[in-house]
Amino acid sequence: MNLQLIGQGKTTKVYHDGDKAIKLYVNAPPDEAYNEAKRQTFAVESGLPVPKVFGVRNLDNGVALEMEYIAGMELVRPKMDKDERRNAFKRFVHLQNEVHRIDASGEPLLSQRLMWKIEQAPHLDKTTKDILINRLAELDNGKTCLCHGDFHTSNVLDDGRKLWIIDWVDSACGDPFADVCRSYLIFKHYISRMAGIYLKEYCELNTIDQEVVLAWLPIIAAARLRENLDAKETSFVLEIIKNNKQI
Repeated sequence: MNLQLIGQGKTTKVYHDGDKAIKLYVNAPPDEAYNEAKRQTFAVESGLPVPKVFGVRNLDNGVALEMEYIAGMELVRPKMDKDERRNAFKRFVHLQNEVHRIDASGEPLLSQRLMWKIEQAPHLDKTTKDILINRLAELDNGKTCLCHGDFHTSNVLDDGRKLWIIDWVDSACGDPFADVCRSYLIFKHYISRMAGIYLKEYCELNTIDQEVVLAWLPIIAAARLRENLDAKETSFVLEIIKNNKQI
């Protein structure tokens, strides 16, 4: 394709084509585009600010998801001052709450996905996996909230008027605290100075103790090992698990 590349991840490339964004799946399972199209459509139909899905098509170099193009910037950007960054995180937390208000009964279960990832995770022995899976069972209380699955500031676009949520491939039905813990873990790794600010903002807004969210930390970290991490990322995640698994 001779189009403008506007984004790239470990398994996808995103191009701009007029009023469309084309998300090409490069190193992903064949059905990934169809799964994301279904989950993103559910989010759109739930009334969330999410780009509309136009369809999935086969290209010479892979399968692509076609969706509405959003002319926006990532919510948190370089050169933001302290107040701008804090305000961005306030907006981020309010938007995450909007997602969690949606009843996602019938969508894939987050707890089952986490259990599968832990079972398949490299670098962990069976004893540690069993401990974490048992803790997952204890924490799973049957909540059916819509969870984005990878809600961080690069997946929220600001068009100057409103915020838009992108990248729905990992969305599921489950406990919002697990989803929040995933966000916290990503921030702790990549913009560590904001992780505590994010968690404090979320917990104050929802009137809960931080420990309620952090109880999920070793589970979320273990599941992340199944995500094709590099050596530095793996080391970081393993340290989190070591310090929090509480054998």
